[in-house]
Amino acid sequence: MTLFDFDRVPFSRHQRFTTLSTESGQDGEQHCYLRYVAGGDERPSLGRLCKLVFLSEEGTVLIPRFTLSPHRLDVELFSNTQKQGDVSLCIGKGELLHLKGRGVTLKFALEGSRYDYAFQHPNGDQCIVAAGENLRLTPFTTVGNAVVEGNWRQDHADNVALTFSGEQFEGGIILHRRLCPEFARPSFEEAQTASRQAFFNWHGKQDQSEAEQLATYLLWANTVPAEGALTHPSTYMSKNHMINIWSWDNAFSAIGLVAIDPDLAFSQFAAIFDWQDDSGLLPDFVHDAGASFAFTKPPVHGWAILHILEAYRDCFNSDQLVYLRDKMEKQLSYWLTHTRANEQELPNYFHGNDSGWDNASFFDHGGPVVGPDLPTFLCLTANCIAQLYRKAEEPHMANKFDQVSTQLRNLMIKQLWNGKCFVFRKPAQPDLILPDTSLAQFMPLLLGSDLPREIADKLVERFNAKGFLTEWGPATENPQSAYYEADGYWRGPIWAPTTLLIFDGLCQQGEIRLAHELAKRFMKTCEASGMAENFDALTGTGLRDQAFAWTSAVYLRFQNVLSKAQLTSA
Repeated sequence: MTLFDFDRVPFSRHQRFTTLSTESGQDGEQHCYLRYVAGGDERPSLGRLCKLVFLSEEGTVLIPRFTLSPHRLDVELFSNTQKQGDVSLCIGKGELLHLKGRGVTLKFALEGSRYDYAFQHPNGDQCIVAAGENLRLTPFTTVGNAVVEGNWRQDHADNVALTFSGEQFEGGIILHRRLCPEFARPSFEEAQTASRQAFFNWHGKQDQSEAEQLATYLLWANTVPAEGALTHPSTYMSKNHMINIWSWDNAFSAIGLVAIDPDLAFSQFAAIFDWQDDSGLLPDFVHDAGASFAFTKPPVHGWAILHILEAYRDCFNSDQLVYLRDKMEKQLSYWLTHTRANEQELPNYFHGNDSGWDNASFFDHGGPVVGPDLPTFLCLTANCIAQLYRKAEEPHMANKFDQVSTQLRNLMIKQLWNGKCFVFRKPAQPDLILPDTSLAQFMPLLLGSDLPREIADKLVERFNAKGFLTEWGPATENPQSAYYEADGYWRGPIWAPTTLLIFDGLCQQGEIRLAHELAKRFMKTCEASGMAENFDALTGTGLRDQAFAWTSAVYLRFQNVLSKAQLTSA
């Protein structure tokens, strides 16, 4: 099985919205669609524009066989078992889809919305307008023909389509919102060569395994440009369905990107932090059309920045570090001021989505919920701020945040440690016993030597004894738990971010051998099943969205750590 499977992995290019992917059509069958992945993931269309229909010269529908690579998508077309022709597509400068074909006709059939139409510009250019997507598609050809069509119906057109035909054809489609941009239109070969070189220049490695190339490609291709509400280039979780940047996903993407492109890694933080409320509250997610504050996400950014700076000391410049420090101060203030009644209480998550573990078992009775992961992340946020103040030679401010971290840690131990494990509780129902079967209970391991040795040892012993680590990685819910579900989102499956957090927690406690074993199992899972959103904890099968950025980021991070460990031991 190839990991570059077009049925699971979309075709796109770095800092582009233009995407080709396999989607379920109105007939319930899978088809190739041209999409423009702007506007967020709550729109039913997910940016779907046109279904690609491959036809013989006689007009019969042909069966496509796709071959995906980072720089082009090739399609062989068959009638039964007889090959009729082929089509190739690549993405060039701007939002320009290049294509060429022979022996077939290629139709881009618009999905249809209330005011779609087709027209010919006075300069002779043809154009179709996907009104519901606020987008125009202007074709051009250097070989063969391109024709737009539609059946006019008083104030719109039905059956709007753009068709490329001829014994051979070559040209493209320019996707644009306003006037068609003027720029050079290179040949298909020039465009695909430039795309291949751009991908290589970005990662700079001569030899990559298929899994490493897929992970690198997804971080590259899932990135969209700074546009609209996106103040920086942003790595979306996926160009399948999850076409936003969320405010904890961004931290894990940054960890995977920093070894390749430090500025892009910083951009992942800034794309979210630029939207920070005056209170310090971060949005749940951002996309080019706006931001949502219906939820927020856990404050993992201090941990992530510490993790990055430990591995890549000089990756961010002084201005970037001051920016991050100031934003994290406001973030810390939000959690300590607005999610608890007073300084003698721990901060709360109001909803499972705020925790990042959306439907985890400890939210089985709703919120607000107090648990050990949030104070752990806030301790690390304070630690990170203190470290950055020391770097700026401001020891008084550094000491202030050291004290904040110590106070939070002590409060967490006093209120949540029961002698065996850290518990979750609802402040409004103090007698209610919440499940203690979630992987989130082990997050305090991240505190390293700041966590008392006795507690750390008991947590590691519990992690081993309870069977959280399966053949494929750490399950988010104990597989023996009554709450465990094979495809239960945060109630069982293995997730990349929590795997990296547990890995780092074990490393912080000196459990290097166990941490590396965990990393190897997760990498094996990705190499077998691709960079899926999450994985069945007992079979390793990829679940949900199959082309995820933070899975790719964690895979590359583990690869980097383990390769350095091998060099050290050699």
